[in-house]
Formats: sequence, C-alpha cells, structure tokens
Amino acid sequence: PCGTVRRVRGEYDLDWGFCVHVNGGNHVFDVLVVAGDVSRVVGTQKRRQTQRATCARAVVWCWARAAVKSSISSSANGGESSSSSFEPYSFFNLATAEFPSTWREPRTKVKYTDSALDLAIMAWFMRKIGMAINAPPPGKVSYEEFIALCFLQMKGRDAVGMGDVTSGVIRSLVPPGGNAAFKVLFPLNKFSCELNASITKIVFAWMVGPMEVEQTTENDLGMEMASKVHIKKCRWLQESGCTAMCVNMCKCATQEVFTNDFGLPLTIKPNFEDKSCDFYFGLTPPPIENDEALLFGCNAACATAASPGVADTPCHKLRPYQGPPV
Repeated sequence: PCGTVRRVRGEYDLDWGFCVHVNGGNHVFDVLVVAGDVSRVVGTQKRRQTQRATCARAVVWCWARAAVKSSISSSANGGESSSSSFEPYSFFNLATAEFPSTWREPRTKVKYTDSALDLAIMAWFMRKIGMAINAPPPGKVSYEEFIALCFLQMKGRDAVGMGDVTSGVIRSLVPPGGNAAFKVLFPLNKFSCELNASITKIVFAWMVGPMEVEQTTENDLGMEMASKVHIKKCRWLQESGCTAMCVNMCKCATQEVFTNDFGLPLTIKPNFEDKSCDFYFGLTPPPIENDEALLFGCNAACATAASPGVADTPCHKLRPYQGPPV
C-alpha cells in the first residue's frame, strides 16, 4: 500500500510496497519490500535534505523480533489480533521484549530476545562475577547461565557478602579516579539526576528489561524532575524468583556504590508483588537495616526458598530488619 514508513533514522515515502511475514522457527521476520519514487530523509544530514531514487530502485527493510509462532501472524489465526505486544529496548533498541496480555499478573512471564550486543555485555559481566567468586566461565552465554552464576554467587555467603561481590564488580568497571570525576561531573542537581536516569534506561536494560523514565518529586531536592526509572517487570527477579538476590545483590549494592562512591543518592524500591521496580536518583536511601524491603518473604518460584508464603516470615537470606514496626 502507498504511504509513509517511519524508521529510526528517517522515513520513506512509498509509491507502492508489500509486507511479507517469514516464519523462521521461533522467530518471525517482517520483510517490507518497497519500490518506486523513494524519498529518504537522511538523519545524519540536514533533515530537509533528500535523496531521490528512480522507479527501478528498490529498498528492502528487514527486522527481526522474537515471537511465539502462533501469536504473531494474524492470518494464521483466522484474522484474530495477536494477544502479545512487542517492545524494542536496550542499546539501539536491538533487543525485544514480548509482553503477553496478562503480563502484569505476578506469574505471567515476559519473554525476551537478547541482541548480540546485550549478549556481549552479559558475557563481560559474567566474566567479572566469575573472577570475583573463583568460578569457571559458563560453557555458553545466555540469561539462564547468568542467573545460575548469580545463584552461585550467593552460595556460602551471608547478605553482606552477597552484596560485597556485586559492589566489587561494579567498582571494577570504574577506571582509576572515576569516582572523583563522577562527583565533579554529576553533583546533586536536576541535570545529574535526569541524565543518570536516562542512561540507566539503556545501559541497565540488558539485565532487567524495558524501563521508562518518569517525573517524580521524590528526591532530596524537593522538586519535580524526570529522575525516576520504572522497570515494568524486572527480568532478574522474574527469572530468579529470589527475594534475597534482588535485595542483597542489586538494591543494596547499587545504592551503596551510587550514594557512597559516586556521591549521587539513589534509592531502589522493588515491588515483590508484581515484580516491577523503581529507581529514584537524587533520593537518599534509608539505612539498610531500616529498609522495609527486608520484610519480604521468600518467593515460591525461588530454587532456594524456605517457608514461602508464610505470613510475617522474611526471606531467610536477608539481614534482620531493625526499623520501626510496620
């Protein structure tokens, strides 16, 4: 059909074209073949500068997305629309998350297709963890192997020890003098908080999945700014099901490095009911022993769970809560 097809780096005005769904095992390729008088707006040049092509020239545009074969093609389902939605995310939007219509329910899983770039970063991070805990590198790089390595990080360590490994891994990524430079470049102000929120949405996505930056007044400055990062459904928590892994190895460790090492306060508030999570840049966290996250119990989906679902029974791998009664 005639029309305009929008791309990340420009757009094409089409004389004609057609779309083909190619079934390739567990992946579906949408192939759009267009030809005719193609006008391309080049993103790297002036927006109004165009390049004209003749009718003999064709443009083929392909992109891949993860899909369950039965849910992607409406023609295969007798014209019924798909029950899932797809969202590109992470670096250059190369990774894809498939959200079933019931994804907000606690037991419904979001499905992910990692990009090659995300897998490379995952391999690098896994190597850092392996070196920190004296573990051999996994035979292959996958998110399943990453979670298995995180469980190995927990083995034989208390809550503090689990977090210390993660803090050490994060610090190993910072070049010498990086902490001092960070404090100079990113003092506590609106710009620093909003910029770090925007960076987190991209850099951290390979681990936790798609995120959104939102406006909030929850910060030490008492002003409204886009410094809240909302994780729709944390992939790490979804796949591990482990309360202690979330609190000890992510929340506590990340808060400590940003607040104490970088000088930029950060408070992380996981939601163990729906597996979402919120990062508040510019908000000083409470002392960890007074954090209500220590009151959450084990998840039945966790391989190391003890007494899941028992009221008023915190996860056995968390440090004791010492705050006021709640």
